Amino acid sequence: MMTAFLNSWFTRHERARIYPFAGFILLLAIEPWLAVVLTRLGIGAEPTYLLRSLLALCLLLNFCRDYVELRVAPSFNQALIALLAGGVVFLLWVIPYPVWLGGHAATIAPAMPMQSHADIFWLICRWSGSALIVPVIEELFWRSYLMRRLNDADFMSVSPAVVTTYAIGVSSVLFAVEHQLWLAGLLAGLVYAWLYRQFQVLWVSILAHVTTNAVLGIWVVYGGHWQYW
Repeated sequence: MMTAFLNSWFTRHERARIYPFAGFILLLAIEPWLAVVLTRLGIGAEPTYLLRSLLALCLLLNFCRDYVELRVAPSFNQALIALLAGGVVFLLWVIPYPVWLGGHAATIAPAMPMQSHADIFWLICRWSGSALIVPVIEELFWRSYLMRRLNDADFMSVSPAVVTTYAIGVSSVLFAVEHQLWLAGLLAGLVYAWLYRQFQVLWVSILAHVTTNAVLGIWVVYGGHWQYW
């Protein structure tokens, strides 16, 4: 019943780009309750991020044939630019913003435990989901779908090269709202959007996003900056 209702609202192309992101966000929203349920079952709260990532991955695989924009691979130079852009976004992310600009309050965030093999496993799951799954679902949703959808309801017919400043701005602002560090999120969204419009290859934006999240995860773990997670 619910599936039929949603299908009446969205085309398959829209569902393919909305559902993986929406599923991830839904499990994030119910994470406190999910953690309680898992703890009462004797499993513990640690698998919540893994479950989010697995749900998103399953939905990506279900719709994999619909991602025509992922069939175009970046050139070597485009990949290099993506890596550099991702590094720049990482630096923008870790600037010590004041709280009124979305910066973190001067408190020490609890660290993830790293004493046992199980602790390391959950840490790897957290890093892998952030670095490999999140960039794909977010770029498919924010850049490939929403940014082009703001230009035309038939977003699949919109070339990234012709998306308007309005579409880039609105999608980037909404992308920023998704993040606690909203100013950093806004700047990141603008960079990823520019990459997609400039090169018309979504993998360039994804690779930049992967670089940002992967380096950020390493910085969080080895630098003890757990507030960024």
